[in-house]
Amino acid sequence: MLETQLYFNFKDLFRAPRLALGRRMLVMLEALLGAYLSYLVMTYLALLVEGHSFGSIWNDFHLMPGSILCLANSTMGHLLVALSYSFSTIIIWLGITAVAKITIKEYKGDLFYSSRDGWKWAMKNWFPVFFGPISIAIVIGFFIILAAFFGWLAQWPVLDIIFYGLLFVIFFPTALFLVFSALALITGLVMSPSIVACAEEDTMGSMFGSFTLLWNQPVRLLTYTLTIIILAFIGYHIFYIFILSTFKFMDLVFGNASIMGDAYLAVKQVGLDLFGNYNFLPTCYEIPACLGVGCGSVTTISPSITQAISGVFVGFFSLLAYLAVPAYALATLASGLATSFIVLTKHKDDQDLIKRKDADERAAKEAEEEEQSKKSDDSETEGKDEDGVSHG
Repeated sequence: MLETQLYFNFKDLFRAPRLALGRRMLVMLEALLGAYLSYLVMTYLALLVEGHSFGSIWNDFHLMPGSILCLANSTMGHLLVALSYSFSTIIIWLGITAVAKITIKEYKGDLFYSSRDGWKWAMKNWFPVFFGPISIAIVIGFFIILAAFFGWLAQWPVLDIIFYGLLFVIFFPTALFLVFSALALITGLVMSPSIVACAEEDTMGSMFGSFTLLWNQPVRLLTYTLTIIILAFIGYHIFYIFILSTFKFMDLVFGNASIMGDAYLAVKQVGLDLFGNYNFLPTCYEIPACLGVGCGSVTTISPSITQAISGVFVGFFSLLAYLAVPAYALATLASGLATSFIVLTKHKDDQDLIKRKDADERAAKEAEEEEQSKKSDDSETEGKDEDGVSHG
């Protein structure tokens, strides 16, 4: 396999917008679609728990419920809303992990490592991705609770001397450590998918890696992360312009009176109605007035059965096109963070993660050695048999 030769500096970060296209963007599109479905199901359940009928929910929200936190009145409703956001975040985080794994594999020269392989690896190794940052949060929480307990004891005379005055020499450096740990927690939230995917670390390794990155490479960590965010931001808007242009071109062609005309408008309206007229694009790109008469009112057209069926397909694929824009930005971000971690590890530990064999490569090497050993044993056995025949 032909390994990618990195510069091991900021220049490598500019590979991210190009790398984001293809498998990585597909992974993040799948992650966003999964997050959307999770959010849709859980919010519908929350509204049903609140006593709303399915018909009223559909009439109000269709397939794109907005923020319903304000509509939840019961504890169960609030819990379901919180779960909808939590599950969506988890799915997206796993997608970022899968993209990081695909990135390091491609750098190693494995161009056939598919999006499915990335998802399988992320699902198998999810624990350290999440519990690395959670472990840091637990440490911070433990010290805060301990400090609060000592503070509670220190409100009484004499005890204030013991539990605050004398122990202040311990409290101050501990508080300083907690401030640093809070920054390490932020680092872990951003970098744990890359730490686990690229270095194949466990929970302790993910936790320790967040601290060492922050301690050894704070300036590069900050500047690289900001650079990647800027690249993702620029890429988002460039790709958004392409999507806008695509929809505009389809409006001009298919919406022409001599081609589809009203049939196109009917199909398009069905697709929009699936999402409660939620505007995927700016208004002037959505309404029929874009066809040349300026932004005005929309004339309602009753669709036929075939137009309604076509509208369902159009609505679904329009949703995918809409999700592709943030999917590209997230793929750029994930690819850039994985590249950043590889570069930072080279500066921090003088270790090239691209050349270091991962679990798959070690397993392949062991299988190859075992196969060679087996062939060698078979050759020795055949040699002994031939010797026996010749002596006979």
